[in-house]
Amino acid sequence: MTKDGFLGSYDMSIDDKGRIRIPAKFRAQLGEDFVISCGNDACLVIYPGKVWEDISSQADGFSDFDMDAIEFKRAFFSNATWGEFDSAGRVLVPQKFRTYANFEKELIAVGANKYFEIWDEKNWNNKNYNTLQKRRESQAKITEKTIGRN
Repeated sequence: MTKDGFLGSYDMSIDDKGRIRIPAKFRAQLGEDFVISCGNDACLVIYPGKVWEDISSQADGFSDFDMDAIEFKRAFFSNATWGEFDSAGRVLVPQKFRTYANFEKELIAVGANKYFEIWDEKNWNNKNYNTLQKRRESQAKITEKTIGRN
């Protein structure tokens, strides 16, 4: 069994200049090539370069003449940027991304297997993902979708 995949959650903070330090376990898997993107919720998504390439390849398969595809590409790719570590191992989060994710001071990095998300701690806690009730609700919804495909 390999230990691939972003798992767990880690407390973080953002400094006054918008810099964060990626948790060591996540950084080891992330490598130097990664993308910061606005998430589908008020959070940021950090994709390793290889995962980003896979997503980009999927989007390349969408028609350049389909307005829904064009709208998606505009919204998705314009809200992403290549990330880089500074000499102290921190990542600068662009201001528009901090605003999008409502970042204050205390953040949390949460694993999502192929990528990880960074949330403002208050927003994350308001979602109640750490409760049994939320887990059961999510499992029921995904089971319903999965059974519908059979």
